[in-house]
Amino acid sequence: MAEATSITTPAHAHGPAPGRSHSHDHHAPVTPGKVAMWLFLATEIMFFTGLIGSYIVLRAGSPRTSYTNLYAPTTNFKDIDGTYGVILRSKASEPEHAIELIRAANPEITAEEAHEIVSEAAPGEPMVVNHLSKAKADSLAASLGGLGVTATVEGVVTHEWPKPYDDLTNPLSINLTAINTFILICSSVTMVLSLSAIQQGKRQKSLIFLGLTILFGSIFLGVQASEYYELMIGRHYPPGISPNGHFRPWVSLFASCFFTMTGFHGLHVTAGVVTLILVFIRALMGAYNQTNYQTIEYAGLYWHFVDLVWIILFTIVYLV
Repeated sequence: MAEATSITTPAHAHGPAPGRSHSHDHHAPVTPGKVAMWLFLATEIMFFTGLIGSYIVLRAGSPRTSYTNLYAPTTNFKDIDGTYGVILRSKASEPEHAIELIRAANPEITAEEAHEIVSEAAPGEPMVVNHLSKAKADSLAASLGGLGVTATVEGVVTHEWPKPYDDLTNPLSINLTAINTFILICSSVTMVLSLSAIQQGKRQKSLIFLGLTILFGSIFLGVQASEYYELMIGRHYPPGISPNGHFRPWVSLFASCFFTMTGFHGLHVTAGVVTLILVFIRALMGAYNQTNYQTIEYAGLYWHFVDLVWIILFTIVYLV
């Protein structure tokens, strides 16, 4: 008769030892979907690297006389060297009289142009009367001062590229965009919290943070659209920013670079918001749980990428 064989089974083979807590650890395996997402982001990195690199090259090659405080971008410096201008930074108590004074100082300015200069001048929104001699500029500034206008005389100052916070050459609202950048950074935080919540099985909490991410992204796009409207239509800018008073892609190399870079990024943010809305709808339908959250993770990777790109664009376009 065969001898019975005794098999000893380790206690842990039947489950955790009594008294030992059992936790659900979430690992991040390298899945085909994650590899595909990283490859897609790699192509996006190459695209934005080329875009930013082109901006840097174009800016570095810009002549030192490309932008001035008194004249339109790329104006021939030989034609304006030694001339002066009057900067108006407030409105006149007698607009019609101010218009007459401006046209007398520079007859080449039309009545319509003089009216725009007088009506649009305000604190933080300067307007310029250019092509003046030093004597005429001093006389005009003194006369306008008698009408309550804050008017200063300046000679031609040249720049290779518009300087940040220079309202005579650069129309970009840095403070507003800084707040908008902070909002976008907050959206990355809520995206991380949404993913963490679904990994812990907290679906309702994940939905809340995902909704906040969509809200912050939409606010960012709304502010950017408002900025575009202000630049292209809503405001009248001095000639150092645009020859026609509006900052549009064709008025200067700086404008072309600005709208190209921020426009492409805006399209990526729009695609991200649309994607997150679709993910949110599926989350409402219960498509994701503690073990099935990869779609949220992939959307998060893309969202963090566009946030990081914006921080770089904000730094080099707005601040430098």
